[in-house]
Amino acid sequence: MGKVKRVKYFTDEKKSKINPENRKLYDKYLNSNIIKNRDVKDTTYKVYKNYMDHFLVYLMENWENINLYSDEFQENAIDIMEGYISFCQDVLLNNKKAINTKLSTVSSFYLWSLKRGYVDKHPFDKQLDRMKGANDEKIISSYYLDEEQINLITDTLKEDQKNYDFQDRLIWGIMIDSANRVGAISKLTLSSLDLDNMVFTEIREKRGYRVEVVFEEETKELIEQWLEMRKEMDDLKVDSFFITKYNGEYRPMTKSTIQARTKKIGEILGLDDFRSHCIRKTSLNHIYETTGDLALAAEMGNHKSVETTRQSYIKPQSKTEVREKIAKLRNKKKKEDDKEK
Repeated sequence: MGKVKRVKYFTDEKKSKINPENRKLYDKYLNSNIIKNRDVKDTTYKVYKNYMDHFLVYLMENWENINLYSDEFQENAIDIMEGYISFCQDVLLNNKKAINTKLSTVSSFYLWSLKRGYVDKHPFDKQLDRMKGANDEKIISSYYLDEEQINLITDTLKEDQKNYDFQDRLIWGIMIDSANRVGAISKLTLSSLDLDNMVFTEIREKRGYRVEVVFEEETKELIEQWLEMRKEMDDLKVDSFFITKYNGEYRPMTKSTIQARTKKIGEILGLDDFRSHCIRKTSLNHIYETTGDLALAAEMGNHKSVETTRQSYIKPQSKTEVREKIAKLRNKKKKEDDKEK
């Protein structure tokens, strides 16, 4: 047998679609560094440029070539970078060391940009959990929860009122029902709520898109309780659905606070690196496993391509799982054939 030829992911065609402005920004950074150290121009910096191309192709495919210096990038940086990590793990099958280097490549660009005054702040340096050691620590984990784990979280949030409050139940319920990104969840408002149809409408998500955030009957009951609870809060003039009190004043709950609450929810299962993205993956994977309809899961995830859903949001199946599914299908067909006889 001859060698199996690996399909090249980062083709010249894909690279040609990279935002030319982003290319120009990174080339400026690269040239600035080459001037200081020309000895590694064709070695280290060549690798960095190649890795940055990986990131820029990812932005082209998943974030419509968002500008590296845009306010929108700053606002969605954590979502963008966590999605990139998942992309490197699930699609490119990169090991920890390679992913760590790729993150450093992007981060170094922003550190340089900050020193030059091109950006006001590094978009993810302090907030993104990254490896401290490539050989012994995970960067980000992808958890696909089963029904038993989902029920355990739901029940614990209801019963353990010492460690979890009512908004934790709402965050969990809406996230698992809707499969929306945390960016959309953080922008829910009372004015966008259509309780009768069990949906939040016109929620701004990435690239300014407006999406719907749906929920199920049980979550609807929680929302009705929450609306009654809010009526009893003094001086509450905040339209934001999720709120927090700071210095005696109610304010919209930030995305980072929702992430922190989600991480704490993961502790119910003994997971210390649980994130909102894990809930999104769980929900979309559950839709696919329940219906067998990948297009339906992609529609729920607001993905333009079912390939994005398949590559990054569907749990890979082991040979054992595939064998068991085939056996079930065979048994089902055998029963149908027996009935016809």
